[in-house]
Amino acid sequence: MKRKSAPDALDAAVDNAVVLTALAEPRRIELLRLLTDQQLCTRDLVVQTGMSQPLVSHHLRVLRQSLLVESTVCSNLRVYRVRADTLRVLGERLGLMAERAAVTSYEEPC
Repeated sequence: MKRKSAPDALDAAVDNAVVLTALAEPRRIELLRLLTDQQLCTRDLVVQTGMSQPLVSHHLRVLRQSLLVESTVCSNLRVYRVRADTLRVLGERLGLMAERAAVTSYEEPC
């Protein structure tokens, strides 16, 4: 049995609907944008966004479950960072859809 490489395993794990649903919430986009620039703990995200701590934690949980962010514990703080590999997989999939759509958009429907 052939073992999947890490990128293949991630490709199989990323669910387009789950990721796009997570990205449909503007506050999650805001958190993701902040985490794209730097790794931050929950407290920093609360301060920078003005959201309550429970709300930030809820949105981070959704982003973690959709594989958009991951976290590590550092000095008793949970620090979050964006998973660029997940964004890359989604980008590649959307790019392929755009290429296919570009071809079919010039075909006559009848």
